[in-house]
Amino acid sequence: MTMANGRKIKVVFREGEYKVRNGISVLELIEEQELPVKNPVAAVINGHAAQLSKHIKSDSTLDIVELETYQGQRIYESSVLFLFSVAFAKRFPEMNVFIQHSFNQGIYAEVKERPVTEEEVESIEKLMKDLVLQERPIKRMVYDWDIAQSKMKELGRQDLINLFRYYSPAQVEMYELDGVEECLYLPLLPNTKYLQEFRLKKYQDGMVIMFPDYEKGRALFEFRPITKLFNTYKEHYEWTRILKIRTVGQLNKYIMNNAIEDLILVSESFHEKRVAKIADEITGRKFIPKVVLIAGPSSSGKTTFSKRLDMQLRVNGLRPVAISLDNYFLERAKTPKDKEGNYDFESLNAIDVPLFGDHLSKLLRGEEVDLPVFDFRTGTRHFKGEKFALADDQIIIIEGIHGINPKLTGLIEDKFKYKIYVSALTQLNLHRHDRVPTADTRLLRRIVRDSNFRGYSGNQTLLQWRHVRVGETVNVFPFQEEADSIFNSALFYELAVLKVYAERELLKVERSHPMYPEAQRLLAFLSFFLPLESLNVPKTSIVREFIGGSSFKY
Repeated sequence: MTMANGRKIKVVFREGEYKVRNGISVLELIEEQELPVKNPVAAVINGHAAQLSKHIKSDSTLDIVELETYQGQRIYESSVLFLFSVAFAKRFPEMNVFIQHSFNQGIYAEVKERPVTEEEVESIEKLMKDLVLQERPIKRMVYDWDIAQSKMKELGRQDLINLFRYYSPAQVEMYELDGVEECLYLPLLPNTKYLQEFRLKKYQDGMVIMFPDYEKGRALFEFRPITKLFNTYKEHYEWTRILKIRTVGQLNKYIMNNAIEDLILVSESFHEKRVAKIADEITGRKFIPKVVLIAGPSSSGKTTFSKRLDMQLRVNGLRPVAISLDNYFLERAKTPKDKEGNYDFESLNAIDVPLFGDHLSKLLRGEEVDLPVFDFRTGTRHFKGEKFALADDQIIIIEGIHGINPKLTGLIEDKFKYKIYVSALTQLNLHRHDRVPTADTRLLRRIVRDSNFRGYSGNQTLLQWRHVRVGETVNVFPFQEEADSIFNSALFYELAVLKVYAERELLKVERSHPMYPEAQRLLAFLSFFLPLESLNVPKTSIVREFIGGSSFKY
């Protein structure tokens, strides 16, 4: 490798090789070599994510993370949230803000001490915009461990001290903007001038930081309340307050103090209580619905939830029967394709909706139907000739990503239906200004499940995840508020358990693989969690759907 100053170094970018001066920054390289990139937000140098301001000092491979990618959007949003936390700290130094959870195309944040007013939210937004106009640099700072600890104490950041209590790297990365420092594990954009699109909106006791629609010219999304989903989050955060576990550092303390067994039992009991409550709501109606529709994004735990609901409905005197939406897939030759020419199994158009609706209508009229069976190996559908009719005390459970899409059951009267949305909603933060995204929890679940039961490697799952996310945005998330009940399948302790399995798969991703940077990001994220053995995870837990050992058959 060429190292000396004043000499040229070689940078390999996609299909080209560039001879450039030693110490050139990524931004300078993009400009000087006119690299064909659109809206760059970060760099990947030798497989590791870095700021665009990073200086390249040896022969390297380079890739650029663009805004339109999932990773690019995460980096942009993390940068805006840092800008928000800086503006809040300057505007209200005596108060503490907690960045909590997703809210449509935004993030909800709430102040610990009291509700905020409309005027206060506007003042925070104004300060954020002022910092953008001033084009302030966002600097990456690296401190030795002992110095970083002193800074955390000076800042009164017990949440950061807790996070690093059992994880002691030789050096700690922090980001600085206008004198305010924060510990964040994603690389940020190097200057506030790149953070043009955002808006703050007061909602309930807190505020929503809104982001742009990256698919539509980066215009901001229109604000839409999500009352049912928000109330589910609110219920969850009440539990975090009672149990005093809102951050990963607090979870690690449970593990180190041998108090994790009680936390597992309480978490699982809360799940069981919620499932029983939903079953009571179904059977407590004046007219008991005959069809229970369960929907949710990938790896949300829909299957285990449906089996636990089945048990609770039996306790209430009903005999549930499951009908798989998968058996109504169109034959492979008729399956629609996405823009890249791949079969789009996530689309509602991949389902034979007319046949499904006809069968459901007949069953509700007391008629017999011949249910189909779909062979995924051959991509064909066949009928066994076994007739099925619905008894008076039977109730149909249908589980799938399209379950609560009105187009799926448009022929069925609402009184016959009960709709449930299941997702692993955010359960912990790394610290009060760095949340754990719902999507990351589900991705780690899927990596573990695919490895254990479907024969897919970690890099295969990571490659497929982009297509899954696109399908969810179109086919799942728009219908969340259609549900009669929302079930939060996240568990406080699960990422400590999943860590043991997921790290093994992520470490197998080779440096040359395009998903290597994403694997490294997830490994960095998981490094904050202490590992937790699965011995104490109950056999009926949703976690068992992914790690194995469940008492249910899948």
